[in-house]
Amino acid sequence: MASSRTQSRRTSGSARTNNKADGAGEEAVSWLARTGLVARSVFYCMLVYLVAQLAAGGGKQANAHGALTTVASHPGGLAALGATATGFLAFGITRIWGAIRDERATLRQRSMTFVQGAFYVALTWVPLAYALGNHSTGSEQQHQKTATGLLRLTGGRELLFALGLLIVGVCVHQFVEGIDQQYADGMDIKKSPTWAKVLVRAAGTIGIPARAAVFFPTGIFFMIAAVQSDPKHADGLDRELASLARHTWGIAVLALVACGLGIFALYSFLEARYRTVTKGK
Repeated sequence: MASSRTQSRRTSGSARTNNKADGAGEEAVSWLARTGLVARSVFYCMLVYLVAQLAAGGGKQANAHGALTTVASHPGGLAALGATATGFLAFGITRIWGAIRDERATLRQRSMTFVQGAFYVALTWVPLAYALGNHSTGSEQQHQKTATGLLRLTGGRELLFALGLLIVGVCVHQFVEGIDQQYADGMDIKKSPTWAKVLVRAAGTIGIPARAAVFFPTGIFFMIAAVQSDPKHADGLDRELASLARHTWGIAVLALVACGLGIFALYSFLEARYRTVTKGK
């Protein structure tokens, strides 16, 4: 009997040790994944800066290419892009892992988390490609090249239209998600101070729909390019914003765009702090 109790204590102790190791490992993965959200926050801060420059009459392209170029132009910029790619990859894999293993989340929540994870795994290539020397990544020229390449394929018009429709669908989903505050389901804010709860909900409710509204026209332009079989209509974010800057009332719209993206950047920083990245929601 004594031997049995001793064996039981050893088994219990071993289980506790394993649980602690698993918990430490999950915590390390969680923090690595959060660097992807921090990188996204910095990207949108850069985008706000570029939109402000565009409103002032100059600057780099107000899109992913402009943000990548701005980062790369500083000392340690290429290392920062490498860290960004690592963060995106870690966040993407962690979200996919959470979607697969979290049985407490609903099927819809797990599906959306899986899609988000797959998107960030794919997004890893953007900063990585730029760091490896493909300096057209994320540019308007790259948009045109992608559209041209798709239109040359058999069924290319349908593929380009589907891509535009996907962008529109994602933007509509994010708009609804922000207004309904569905994003709060995966935020660990129950024990947070009242000011933090208010800030998270305010930033998410304004910032997520604002970002969706900014990128929504890109999907429409892709669909128009598909219908007319003309890649010149496949405008990206920079061309969309540049067209606004040519109008006297466009400066006010660009100011609203910058404010909206700035609020989303704030939300993204808060998400890096409070998001339960290893869960399926």
